[in-house]
Amino acid sequence: MAKRLFIFLLLGILILIADLTFNEESDNKITIFESEINSLIGTWVNQVGREPTLQEVDGIIKQLLDEEILYREAIKLGLDKNDIIIKRRLAQKIGFLRQEADSSLPSEEEVNDFYNKNIDKYFVGKRITFSHIYFSANGDDKTLADEALTLIQSGSSESDFGEPFLLGKNFSSKTITEIERSFGEGFSKDIQNITPKTWSGPLNSEYGSHLIFVNSISNSFTPALEEIKNIIINDVILENQNNSVKEYLKELRNKYQIEILADFNEISD
Repeated sequence: MAKRLFIFLLLGILILIADLTFNEESDNKITIFESEINSLIGTWVNQVGREPTLQEVDGIIKQLLDEEILYREAIKLGLDKNDIIIKRRLAQKIGFLRQEADSSLPSEEEVNDFYNKNIDKYFVGKRITFSHIYFSANGDDKTLADEALTLIQSGSSESDFGEPFLLGKNFSSKTITEIERSFGEGFSKDIQNITPKTWSGPLNSEYGSHLIFVNSISNSFTPALEEIKNIIINDVILENQNNSVKEYLKELRNKYQIEILADFNEISD
């Protein structure tokens, strides 16, 4: 605690020095607020895991000053003009400010209405957890898979069969869309008819043949409002914020005369 107090006494001296140094003209005055320093020290502590030394605090403040000086000089030189990255960052920042201005909690009526209008968005599709034994497409892969299945059902270990598969052997809680993306449409349809907890198959994919062990299948469902109420509230807030930004932009566009100087025929050529 004593160390922290001493640090802040030092900060006061450093701020006074900085103020005297840059106060020759009002335009060149740089004021550092205690809240800025507290924030920087807090960030430093979170990253490093300890309080900064006096020398490190001095370095933190000097870096803040250097950044502010370079920023002001860049503005004087007009380096912020016609820079797409800076334009995008400033546009994002004012967008964030507009969003923060409209972050109040929605009413129960708003939440219920949003849930009912967007209920399809919260639909949870069927998910399947399964393992497979892979036989690459070489003309007799189905025969090899059939023979392996017979031996496994007779007591042989499944680890004695198959080949390495690029995407792995075990797939946890995959949606039908994800399975189709990995194995193809026919495979994703057939696996839904597999009896769980036993080796079955073979199923075909574009890669070859697969013996399948379905560990579990969770049926599709739509969660009740109360189960996902916090998610709905956040989604309502986000939609309100986005609408606020859109309305703000609509108002601003009316203040500008827009002229687009481009020959789209030449661009397309």
